[in-house]
Amino acid sequence: MNEITIIDLTKVAQQSKIDPQSAAILSQSFSPFFERANALRNEAMQTVVTGLGQPTAMKRARELRLIFQEVRTDADKKREEMKRESLRYGNAVQGAYNLIRLLVEPIEKHLKTQKYFAVRLEKQQRDETRQLRKAETKPYMNFFPQTIDLATVTDNDFARLLNGAKLQKEAAEAERKRQEEEATETARKEQEAREAMRVENELLRQEAAQQAEITRKEREAVENERRNAQAVLGAEREAAQKARREIQAALDTEREKAKAIEAAQRREKEEADRIAREAAQAPDRDKMRAYAAKVRAIPVPDILSKESVTKFVAFKNFLESALEVLER
Repeated sequence: MNEITIIDLTKVAQQSKIDPQSAAILSQSFSPFFERANALRNEAMQTVVTGLGQPTAMKRARELRLIFQEVRTDADKKREEMKRESLRYGNAVQGAYNLIRLLVEPIEKHLKTQKYFAVRLEKQQRDETRQLRKAETKPYMNFFPQTIDLATVTDNDFARLLNGAKLQKEAAEAERKRQEEEATETARKEQEAREAMRVENELLRQEAAQQAEITRKEREAVENERRNAQAVLGAEREAAQKARREIQAALDTEREKAKAIEAAQRREKEEADRIAREAAQAPDRDKMRAYAAKVRAIPVPDILSKESVTKFVAFKNFLESALEVLER
């Protein structure tokens, strides 16, 4: 950190462009604070505490902090005191200026009014002309140039522009009337075309309904013939199916009897095989069941995290399935 000296205070006074006497007062008032701060600056910056085993350094740091705090608060009090004095001086200067302004401003205003009398009169006349011409051109504003100042154009130019706007409006109204008549005629023709189409569609609908009635009667006759033929075929098919069902029932009875005999024989053989297999595996099963019991007796570790608990539960389920295989 660079050292701040009284020279820097002098630069502040110069940059603020205050008079030499005020600069001297500023330097004299704040020099003691600079001297006190700079006298202890190096010691303060070299006081560094890195651990709890430095009570002397910590005590000195507290003392120096209180000294610098006192310098800052004293300087602030001096600042407030000088600002109050400066404010009182500024108020006095402002009061003197206000008296001069109260004396001079009414005179200036009077003279300005006399100076610009002709200008105000000309402006008033232009405003009156502008209002009159605006009222005259109001019906034709859509056809009048919007960038023209109505108060500054000559009477001849205004008359020419107004006549042109009237002609444009008449032409626009004639065009609008022509378009309306054209739209009316187009709508009438479209209505006639729609009516002709409606009549034609009605005739087509009636013809389609008549043809549909003829087709329906023909279809009903064909459907009656088909139903009669299906009735005959259905009776014949039902008799044939009844005969097949009776034959199939007899065959199913014989087949069920054969399946029952075969199933009984298979069960007898499976039971004999199971008894023989269990007799051969009995000593090993007891050993495997004892081993499974020892595995289950292993203590469960203390697990804290949710992820580890999820993994261990999955492992326990897998291990339990494996132990059940050993115990069978």
